[in-house]
Amino acid sequence: MTKKTIKAIQQQKGQRKITCLTAYTASIAKIIDNYVDIILIGDSLGSTIYGMKNTQKVTLEMMKAHGRAVSQCCKKAFTIIDMPFNTYNNNKEALANVKKIINYTKCQSVKIETDESNIEIVNHLTKNKIKVVSHIGVTPQKYKNFNKIRTVGKMPNEKEKILNLALNLEKAGSCLIVLECMKESLAKNISKKLKIPTIGIGASKDCDGQVLVIDDILGISSSETKPKFVKSYANFEFIINKSVKKYCLDVINKKFPNKKNVY
Repeated sequence: MTKKTIKAIQQQKGQRKITCLTAYTASIAKIIDNYVDIILIGDSLGSTIYGMKNTQKVTLEMMKAHGRAVSQCCKKAFTIIDMPFNTYNNNKEALANVKKIINYTKCQSVKIETDESNIEIVNHLTKNKIKVVSHIGVTPQKYKNFNKIRTVGKMPNEKEKILNLALNLEKAGSCLIVLECMKESLAKNISKKLKIPTIGIGASKDCDGQVLVIDDILGISSSETKPKFVKSYANFEFIINKSVKKYCLDVINKKFPNKKNVY
């Protein structure tokens, strides 16, 4: 069994929607690898795993550790790993850090949050045979406070600027582009004009694929306020609460361990 290639993912454009979820641990990766086209080891692990308020303190070492754990469990899905904040500020730094993370984790591509200032970095990485996924629209690494995040692409001049950015990133060699928190009409237009696939998160159903954070679809922190684009398919917070409460009561009441649980 071989992992999906970027060519296979790109060929799904216009044929079948691309599915993508995040994973940060081997146990989750083994499960979702059976279903999704892409597994993203996202720097969203800053909040989901480490309880950070934003992604700015996520380190290269954190990404390397989680990336390797996930990648070695993926037998089918194409793997993408986020480059953390402040690790790709120029061509030399970006290439050195990307090589470190790719060589260690064996992920198939990297994702970087992009704007007009780092199109050349995408181009430089691509020329060095790195598969680069660009991330445009709302780019979370710029925010210390996620509550200040707002939808982009409302005004005509902003729409034109973001569309041109997407087109230029395609020319620079991006293999996929993630569109986050942008007006539906803009995401639809970008998806139509690009030859490479778009992956939406809080964008349009007309994107070529969708991505969500695994914790969000499982409802692991269901009591927390979630962005509008999140859809939960389970309530694991309830299940965990119920299970832990029952376990504690069993221990206190000497019901666990019983004869079946001892040697």
